[in-house]
Amino acid sequence: MAKSSSQSEFSQPKKRRPFTVFLIVDDRAMRESLAEILRNQKIEVQDYMTAMEFYRDYRERKPGVVIADLNLRGMTGRELFDKVNEEYAELPVMFLAGHADAPTAIQGMRAGACDFLVKPVSAESLLAAAARGYAWYYDTDWDFVGEDLDQIEESLARVTDREREVLDLIVDGLSSREIGTRLDVSTKTVEAHRARINDKMRAIDLPHLVRMMLAHADSQSA
Repeated sequence: MAKSSSQSEFSQPKKRRPFTVFLIVDDRAMRESLAEILRNQKIEVQDYMTAMEFYRDYRERKPGVVIADLNLRGMTGRELFDKVNEEYAELPVMFLAGHADAPTAIQGMRAGACDFLVKPVSAESLLAAAARGYAWYYDTDWDFVGEDLDQIEESLARVTDREREVLDLIVDGLSSREIGTRLDVSTKTVEAHRARINDKMRAIDLPHLVRMMLAHADSQSA
């Protein structure tokens, strides 16, 4: 897929509009590592150990994206999202989630969060997420998913009825265990379905799969 103007704009610091990544991670080593990746690409970063530190500091509206660990001490990442969404709706929020926390992150996306990243976070996925946050904030004409809707439709056509049941429950924010209970099958069977779904949908990871399905749902309701 050819790069759009917004992608090119973000990847070139001299063309980039004002934009800050507000990074909230209580693990110091992880926070410093992620901040270094961003700063190496000339992306402005303000990092915090707690959500409350950010919330107290963010008084003047500033272009950017919040990337917050879900399991922060004190105010959680999801609680912070609720506050930001209420008071600064234009500021996108993304979550950092462990695999066990992914359903909570998905539920946050369904409530309006921009995206989530599954730990451990690679440099590539972090920078791609920052670019999506930039496109979201500036409402640029850019495909957040990385694939067009026709390709998503083609991929969905390869998914069986049973796999679609599982897929819809994944996007509802259910864990594999919860899906198994709902469908009266084993967790192992659900995991097998998930592997086939990822292959048929050509999903890079779980966040990518969820983004595709939410984009598809938006297109159907438009």
